Amino acid sequence: MPIGPSPFIKWAGGKSQLLNVLIKCAPQTFGTYYEPFLGGGALFFKLYSMGRIRRAILSDANKDLMNCYVAIRDNTEALLTELELLQEHASEKEFYYEVARPKFNKIRLRTGLDGDVAKAALLLYLNKTCYNGLYRVNSDGEFNVPWGRYENPRIYDEGNIRKVSKALSDSRITLRCCGYDLAVAAAKENDFVYLDPPYQPVSATSWFTQYTPSSFTEEDQRKLAETFKTLDKRGCKLLLSNSYNPLIDDLYKEYIDRGNILKTLAARQISCKGDGRGRIYEYVIYNYPLY
Repeated sequence: MPIGPSPFIKWAGGKSQLLNVLIKCAPQTFGTYYEPFLGGGALFFKLYSMGRIRRAILSDANKDLMNCYVAIRDNTEALLTELELLQEHASEKEFYYEVARPKFNKIRLRTGLDGDVAKAALLLYLNKTCYNGLYRVNSDGEFNVPWGRYENPRIYDEGNIRKVSKALSDSRITLRCCGYDLAVAAAKENDFVYLDPPYQPVSATSWFTQYTPSSFTEEDQRKLAETFKTLDKRGCKLLLSNSYNPLIDDLYKEYIDRGNILKTLAARQISCKGDGRGRIYEYVIYNYPLY
């Protein structure tokens, strides 16, 4: 059986390692699929490959990320040409600091749906050559992750880029760049909404939230929980991932008390130190019966 498209970018909290759990938790039938914290899009690509997507609205507030999705969809050949040139410098520390990172920060996007090829190619280059594949920006929105010291890293997979482009070019798939609240505003009964926000930190030094110049705060987690409950009342089918954390326990208590929850282990970076990796518990919360 041919292998379908898969995530083309490393993203903090990526769901590739939890994909089997999420697929088991996904509803059997649903209308439009919404993924408003798109990141690497692991669950979307898997559901699409399985033929389970009738229509999808994919979005993220991160302009750099969504620009990359649009560039892959609309400017595949030009992007692959840029990536081939950047690949020649994949192991060069000086190129990373003196050329790639400054050029990336100099290019300013208007909407996040610009489809800027140079910006998209540089994002993939930085993503595969920076420290731990992190995406982190300062208060001015400038990418500031240090070089990762990899030997001969491969910054792209041409075959997968082409598969992703084909999937995103499907007329049933819509890309948006906006906050999650706007992204799901039109979700209705029987639509499936997968919420994978920046995780509530499990320690004071966790790196889970700095995806945009404004980090995802505790107050943002509370607002998201209210959106979850609003969509639940609307009849949407909801699936949410987050860290195993007292705040999350409190915000989703009614669902946890009903048993609409799985607690699973995942390998995550749990501090800002290079050796701060470990297996931690994560929550998968839903509002419908599992079959």
